[in-house]
Amino acid sequence: MKTIAIVNQKGGVGKTTTAVTLAHGLALKGKRVLLVDLDSQGQVASALGRDHEPGIFNWLVSDWPLADVVRSTGREALYFLPGDRRTSTAQIVLNAERRTLYALKRRLPEVARSAIEMMIVDTAPSVGGLQEAALLASDWVVIPTATDYLASEGVVRTVQTLKTLREEHEWKGGVLGILPTFYDDTTKESAATLGDLRITFGEKLILPPIHRATILRECASEGKTIWERDAKSRAAQEYALLVWRICDGT
Repeated sequence: MKTIAIVNQKGGVGKTTTAVTLAHGLALKGKRVLLVDLDSQGQVASALGRDHEPGIFNWLVSDWPLADVVRSTGREALYFLPGDRRTSTAQIVLNAERRTLYALKRRLPEVARSAIEMMIVDTAPSVGGLQEAALLASDWVVIPTATDYLASEGVVRTVQTLKTLREEHEWKGGVLGILPTFYDDTTKESAATLGDLRITFGEKLILPPIHRATILRECASEGKTIWERDAKSRAAQEYALLVWRICDGT
């Protein structure tokens, strides 16, 4: 089993859209996928047209079995572990008990035994708790970033956190790539930011950008993924590159 964390220490950069789209894309390619929502807003459930539940709290704090908290998405081979406002409470409790950092990693064997092949983890932008737990448990990290200056700062902070985890906690994972989102061909800022990312982090680490698209907002409001809404759209084709990258092991 492989775990991929979708992380940026800034909100509004397309983390949930990326997590949901990637998870369903991998399921459509024959992978058995678990999508985990570590954000207290519970937006994964909303994006899938499902109910918010305190699944994360029950799993990580109350130690419920995985089978009791995982829910069907109504899509073949795609399951999800929902979160809600109690996810914030979970972080407070785990922090108080000093067991946040390894809270997710210690449950990985249970996930692997359930025959899950890929676990995709959507994270909140806040630091100091479950986001670091997701990173430490991950084999790979995808860092979505809107193509504007402030979002790029979030990438830098995320990379610094990964360096700290590697040095102080022997994290063995890697960065699959930095994913530019909300790219706009008509603005100079998008092109400039993309150029800065390539200079700062290297051409190989920057994934092909996802253009700004109304259809992605419509998907979330309708509880559908881009593969269900319009699999031939430019947004779907762009996200397909990321899906294939993972399927091919590149």
